[in-house]
Amino acid sequence: MARGSEHAHTLLGVTGEHGPSARLFVRDEVPARPEGLPLVLVHGAGVDSSFYDGLATCMPARRTVRYDRRGCGKSTDALDGDWSLDAQARDLASVIRAVGGRADVVAHSLGAVVALRLLEREPRLFRRLVALEPPIFSGLDPDDEVFGNIGRARKALARHRSSTALYLTTQRESIGEAVVPYSARELEHRERNLQTSFSRETWAFDYVPDCDAIRGSGVPVLLCIGRQSDGTYHARNLDFLCQGLGATPVVMPGGHNGVRDYPGEVAAAIQDWLR
Repeated sequence: MARGSEHAHTLLGVTGEHGPSARLFVRDEVPARPEGLPLVLVHGAGVDSSFYDGLATCMPARRTVRYDRRGCGKSTDALDGDWSLDAQARDLASVIRAVGGRADVVAHSLGAVVALRLLEREPRLFRRLVALEPPIFSGLDPDDEVFGNIGRARKALARHRSSTALYLTTQRESIGEAVVPYSARELEHRERNLQTSFSRETWAFDYVPDCDAIRGSGVPVLLCIGRQSDGTYHARNLDFLCQGLGATPVVMPGGHNGVRDYPGEVAAAIQDWLR
């Protein structure tokens, strides 16, 4: 399907251990003469695949595949009640298999945790991984202030105060406001996306990557941090993650959501690395 024609939108069924697990909304855009493997884009918390609208436009030579993670956008909730990180990794694996069985993956924030988990288990599905500010805490000093924020966020979630949890886990870490206004597509499912993230995806606080498995996979990892993220826990944890994951570090424009706010600059940087 040539770029500029009607996009391919599908609902992809994912099967878990006990039957149907989710139906994922997938946007597949294929240029007339695609270069390289498919580029699968995995979004983070509180958003859906519309987060990558700008980046996909800035990479016209690549086949770009975006999907709404379970409970987000136009995808279903977990049909079997499984909201675990392993279920999310199965979802990503299903998307990669559906588009050819091997891909370059670009994953942001919580989506990068999903991608790292799958890389631990099924490295053959990856050629390369771009991980944009994954929220991993295992390399931080136990007295780091982020752990106090996480504790307060968990208490807020237990009292069903998701807005307080959102503040503690984002504004306290300088994620900041969007540089450009949100589009209608980004706002369409925003409330649902936020509810899913702050009620179903608290496993993000506890994930510890299997660094030996990731380094041993032979899959190159590009670990990206925003220029404006200096001082956040992402920056405080950068050296640990690069060493542990065997990752190459690169500084991107903007803050935590720089891939959305500066898609042209980010596309140029990762396209060079993905060649």
